[in-house]
Amino acid sequence: MAAAVATGAPPAAARAASHIPHVSLRLPEPERDLLGALVSPWRDLLYAPGPDFTSPLDPGAYRTSIVIVPVAGPAIRLSSLVMPAFGGELCRLRLEALPHDPPPSLGSFFELSRTGTVYALTPERGVAAARAPDRAEWRYGGVSLTSRLARIGGMRLLHERGRGAAGSWEADRGLAITGADGNPCLVLATAQPAETTLFLPTLGLYRALVDPAAARQPGVTVSDLLGHGDRDDPVEITIALHPV
Repeated sequence: MAAAVATGAPPAAARAASHIPHVSLRLPEPERDLLGALVSPWRDLLYAPGPDFTSPLDPGAYRTSIVIVPVAGPAIRLSSLVMPAFGGELCRLRLEALPHDPPPSLGSFFELSRTGTVYALTPERGVAAARAPDRAEWRYGGVSLTSRLARIGGMRLLHERGRGAAGSWEADRGLAITGADGNPCLVLATAQPAETTLFLPTLGLYRALVDPAAARQPGVTVSDLLGHGDRDDPVEITIALHPV
């Protein structure tokens, strides 16, 4: 069953003419077909370590492209496709099947000893060299997610619809994934940094995106959580969740 949440509907937007520019960022059919491969047992869940991996502004959230490795079939990379529109940026989730095994430079949310590698300039020669992500904030330091996500309980596609004075849009923004323990996690497309997603093993404030009944936090709207809070013009945002 789809769930919807609306926020910040300005009277001007409600009176706007229907014939305004519209941008559609729906998953194309080849990427939509890959969703089905994710609703199956996972062998691993990988991430790209580095300086932007964690942020004090989003505790418990990880900014990274992630790679899901099903038990059967190719690994699938989840990242963000970003485009400029209406004086800002819009984005959607992007899925890609990898032609080869994932590189060893990736860290793992399942196997905690696998922290991957990062590249840094050597002080002697000034060339980039691979090394372990020695800073704690550059790698995953939580508990293994194997028991939660090796077998998932369900998956929903998060669909966003927006309207402002300059135009309207729709975008497939993320995946709400129910773990084997019944608790959801979220993979959300984001505009910054490039090529990353926001991965939330624990939802925190972002629970409002997957649970319409969740208590709202003062000063935090659905529009803020989806990255539209800093727009100059007011926008109306509606979200819906569709089972995969």
